[in-house]
Amino acid sequence: MTKLGETTLKLLEQGAVRRGLAELRVGIEKEALRVGRDGFMSLRDHPDALGKTLTHKFITTDFSEAQLEFITPALHSVAESLEFLKELQAFAARRTDAGEYLWNASMPPEIASDESIRVAEYGTSNAAQIKTLYRKGLAHRYGKRMQTISGIHYNFSISDDLWRAFHGQCTSGGSLQDFRSAGYLGLIRNLQRHGWLVLYLFGASPAVDKSYLPAPHPTLSMLGEDTYYGEYATSLRMSDLGYTSVVQSELDIHYNSLCDYIEGLRGALATSVREYEQIGVAKEGDYKQINTHQLQLENELYGSARPKRNTEEGERPIAALCRRGVEYIELRSLDINPLTPIGICEQQAHFLNAFLTHLTLASSPCISAAEQQALNDQQRMVAWQGRVPSLVLPAYGTGGMELREAGHRLLDDMRITAEVMDDVYGGTGHTDAVNAQAAKLDNPDLTPSAKILEGVKQKGSYTGFIAELSKNQSDHLKAMPLSGERLKFQEAMVSQSRAAYEQIEARAGEHNFDRFLDSQNATEVLPPECLGDQ
Repeated sequence: MTKLGETTLKLLEQGAVRRGLAELRVGIEKEALRVGRDGFMSLRDHPDALGKTLTHKFITTDFSEAQLEFITPALHSVAESLEFLKELQAFAARRTDAGEYLWNASMPPEIASDESIRVAEYGTSNAAQIKTLYRKGLAHRYGKRMQTISGIHYNFSISDDLWRAFHGQCTSGGSLQDFRSAGYLGLIRNLQRHGWLVLYLFGASPAVDKSYLPAPHPTLSMLGEDTYYGEYATSLRMSDLGYTSVVQSELDIHYNSLCDYIEGLRGALATSVREYEQIGVAKEGDYKQINTHQLQLENELYGSARPKRNTEEGERPIAALCRRGVEYIELRSLDINPLTPIGICEQQAHFLNAFLTHLTLASSPCISAAEQQALNDQQRMVAWQGRVPSLVLPAYGTGGMELREAGHRLLDDMRITAEVMDDVYGGTGHTDAVNAQAAKLDNPDLTPSAKILEGVKQKGSYTGFIAELSKNQSDHLKAMPLSGERLKFQEAMVSQSRAAYEQIEARAGEHNFDRFLDSQNATEVLPPECLGDQ
């Protein structure tokens, strides 16, 4: 159940709690492939006019040299976050090489071959080389094509003032840090229970170019000569065509407590796998992956949400979590919406803030292994066939419920949270966003996946449809006015990235990468002060 308890409802009437609600922070990360005149991913270097990917705070690359990643800081205003994201993309659209444009969709365009996908390069320093080696490991483990999938990561945090107000009502003792971490883990568990709704409402990848698949897929239909699609699919990106892994599906990582999560993650970072041992770490001096463990690094862990903590220089993410607890959560199940120029819109962000806030405030019991399996089945079902009329979601311990009814129940419970947030922020943005999503439950044709599939069918090609949209949107971004002040800021970020890069590269000759990698793999991933608590 996601109804808020009486104690929570009373707390929402308090001034301190409402002031805390006004301080939610949102950061957005969006990936976008650079595509050339020929319709394929660019083989060119990352544009020098965008700065250095190793050191730029806001514009870098993900897996591929052609895969730009735009990162906004954590801001209190949804409008400011989206404006920052738009400015980053507008700046990049202007500074990409002639003839290139930004691919505004999650599934990639036509892929000529695996060899045509360049792994991102960052320089010659140890920090740069290990970033590239990590990506080489991903290529060997999962294949390059899967890594060309792009998405949006929504980084969400609640203010410490709000956590402090709720912690003051807690009678079980414990520190504010532990209380906050437990609250974020509860949010992630609720996302596991109800995250299928994100795929239904915002899934935007019902089709894919046939070059992405090595062979015809039994679940997909063929359109024309170059497109596979799912008639009722919402998000092929989040299906087993997307970010999936047999090794990771067997990981013993849970979110019932931070201790359990850290211990499970620690095990995955230290346990060698026969499949990866067969790849090897290096052959004749050519490194293939960082190590043969289930996870090379913490960021390799897939999943729809992660608990996160900003790290200090030289600090491992797992150590930061252990020392200072969870700081925010990263929602990773959002497709890029090709129907909006920057891939996400303000109404969607208002809904996500209300959704995530509500799931934080709602009760969140621990999840058993059996329930987890049922929840995984829900996610897969909605990704593949979420728009099937009268679709019944599988549920642990019950006969299930129709998706439409389950969605309406959740949105009905959310409305009180949305109303409180509107009262705090002013206006009706959160309530309007909830109502707009309710309309999608009643009419699946309103969902992005349905609209995109209709466009693909009219065009007769997934790649043709997305290419036309993306070119127009890139042109729109190039024409978007940037004030002198904002342009000066973007140029300053480029200059700062170059200066920082040169400082790092100047020290590159002082360090031996072989010894550096050995030290990284030989070092316990948790600091001594954490090991005693495990």
